[in-house]
Amino acid sequence: MNDFAPKPQSGSVIRSLLFALIPLALAGGGLLWLQLRQPDPNPARLGPEKGEPVASQHPGEAANLWKLQLPGPLTGEFVGSQACRACHAEIVEQYSKTGMGRSFAMVSDASPLEAKAAPEFTAAGRRYRVQTDGTAVAHVEEFVDEVGEPICGQTVPIQYAMGSGLKGRSYLFEHGGALFMSPISWYSAGNRFDLSPGYRPEQGDRFERRITSRCLSCHVGNVNAIRAELDRFESPPFSELSIGCERCHGPGGAHVRHHSGDVGNGADSIVNPRRLPVEQREAVCNQCHLLGAEEILRAGRSDFDFRPGMRLSDIWSLFLEPGTTRDDGTLRAVSQVEQMRDSRCYRRSKGELGCTSCHDPHSQPEPAGRDEYYRARCQACHADRGCTAGPDLRAERGDSCIACHMSALTDQDIPHVSQSDHSIPRVPRSGQAGPPGSTGLAGGSRRQPTLFYDGQALPDPDLQRARGIVAAKRAAESVDEQQLVAAIRMLERVAAANPDDLAPAAAIARCYEVLGKPADAAPLWREILLRDPVNEEALLSMAQMHQRVGQFPEALPFIDSFLKTNDWLSHAHGLRAQVRERMGALPDALKSAQIALERDPTRVSAYRWLEEAYRRSGQAELAETYRSTRERLERVLARKNSDSSTGNRSPESSDGRQDATPQVSPPK
Repeated sequence: MNDFAPKPQSGSVIRSLLFALIPLALAGGGLLWLQLRQPDPNPARLGPEKGEPVASQHPGEAANLWKLQLPGPLTGEFVGSQACRACHAEIVEQYSKTGMGRSFAMVSDASPLEAKAAPEFTAAGRRYRVQTDGTAVAHVEEFVDEVGEPICGQTVPIQYAMGSGLKGRSYLFEHGGALFMSPISWYSAGNRFDLSPGYRPEQGDRFERRITSRCLSCHVGNVNAIRAELDRFESPPFSELSIGCERCHGPGGAHVRHHSGDVGNGADSIVNPRRLPVEQREAVCNQCHLLGAEEILRAGRSDFDFRPGMRLSDIWSLFLEPGTTRDDGTLRAVSQVEQMRDSRCYRRSKGELGCTSCHDPHSQPEPAGRDEYYRARCQACHADRGCTAGPDLRAERGDSCIACHMSALTDQDIPHVSQSDHSIPRVPRSGQAGPPGSTGLAGGSRRQPTLFYDGQALPDPDLQRARGIVAAKRAAESVDEQQLVAAIRMLERVAAANPDDLAPAAAIARCYEVLGKPADAAPLWREILLRDPVNEEALLSMAQMHQRVGQFPEALPFIDSFLKTNDWLSHAHGLRAQVRERMGALPDALKSAQIALERDPTRVSAYRWLEEAYRRSGQAELAETYRSTRERLERVLARKNSDSSTGNRSPESSDGRQDATPQVSPPK
């Protein structure tokens, strides 16, 4: 019998038959909502369906049609921005004062911009505090009762400050080769500490938010990543902290040798983005400033592989939600690049207008000269036309073009932060940008994304792979059975033809899990672990699937392997406690449960479990301690949850994997 075969249920045969028929029904009526509603950038197709190569008479030939062409190895030696200073001292000094030049720092070395901010605030029944002792910084979260007395809490040492401080800073710490984000951020508007972007305490978001490689690729100069392991890093994790010269000009080793007289080691390979074709020129900025609805890494690539001269599509398949406004006409929270491309200026320029048309990447204008600087940039194209505003209005606004045509908008995906309207309207647009993904549609549903086209058509297998992964993700979020099955069909042949590419197989496995078909998910996770034994998602999924069907000895090796790779996740320790208790190893189970509480002191389920375990073992005093804490915590949670209209889960949830954390950019 299959390990994960569900118990027979009434109607299961009918449901299985329906699932088998769904793909056939869909094929005749517009098979994949994501795939067929997208503009097709490829000028020639291999088959009658977009992204569907013609089936061959020979299985081997058909598989070859779905084979991905993996990229070759990258070349170039990174030497760091200080190697540029010898010849470019003035530019390096100017650049070091820009937001990019101050994007990341050790918290002990970061400029003390937040020093005068009140170090404490409260949110959702929690009290947050920043503790500073000399150069050491720690962040504290405490649950407090009705009279402000602490119930439980956690203190975490902070190592890194992320963000230049122009808008704010977020804070990171390293644990076991992984990086995590604090729930506390500082915002320059109001000089205040508050919850970090996207944090929702009522959902149990705490110190467990993982910092991904994609996040670091845009905030850090150079990362010592472990290439074979997702989101894991060497010690130290960084070889250059802030974004440096090589991010826009490419690896500088050959350039330094060339200009040091060592011409025998190859030509000067440095890149001047201004001399690149338009799409490659804009990709230098867009690698970080074009934030799509979905972003899928190409097979064989990492988030740190982009080099100036490439196109974005060499590294990522990027999907954008169409339009920059909601149905009611107000702005969506989108990246500045999307707004700019929606502008009349961009369309009239036939795509020549770009980021550096207005921004000097090496320096920022001083506040006193900001209006004059940008007015000169506008007049480079509009000098033949005078301003139609009256002299009184122009005087009132300091004769500033951006005051009228790029007014600041409230941006709800980062609290206390605004951004300029890069759609450059003739008349300032009212309203504010909404939260990420908001469209004004009923129920907050998202529009169907389109593939960003940068002049390079993706090969059909790559296109099918990217669209299938996005379809699987969105179908899983909506728990749409029909679309889950459709997404699986999109990815099956790509996954079969490319067994070393784990992303399609993982997406299919997630779909099967959401469909309640662990017997189909388990072989995929096992295959992934054969190729990537430290794949955290596969290890945790296998442990949970065994635990749910009562196979506790089989679950233990997977959860132990997971904890060797990532022992910060409180849920994993709680899962291990349940498994060990069911195996009769109560002392070991108690240790795991206590670690779960150390990692997350707000887990009501852990208090309840420890209370019952200690009572059964005759340790009444310890049982009473956990009971008292649990009841105090439950009263606070009940009060806060009754005040909330969001309907989100409370921190005591422990019935599966953690909810996905919203991918929201930290303040910069």
